[in-house]
Amino acid sequence: MGSVLWFAWMVALWVVFFALLLADRLGEVWDWIVGLPLVAEIVVWLVFFPWVLGTFVWTRGWADWLRLGLVVLFAVGWTVVSIPRKK
Repeated sequence: MGSVLWFAWMVALWVVFFALLLADRLGEVWDWIVGLPLVAEIVVWLVFFPWVLGTFVWTRGWADWLRLGLVVLFAVGWTVVSIPRKK
């Protein structure tokens, strides 16, 4: 049951991430994260690592194809490793 909840959590947060991306709000999220006190920022990075990493990548001035490719790679990769498997 725990693995199913973890998978649902993963998918739900990626849905939220891409909704924020489409709404062009990831810049605001990034500004909020880096505006936190250092200890709180570290906790956010640890708890929400794949999504914060995706936000970091998306807010860089890199080529669009590179940013999109990396974010999709993170989303697919973390989701695939989170798929519940039989023991």
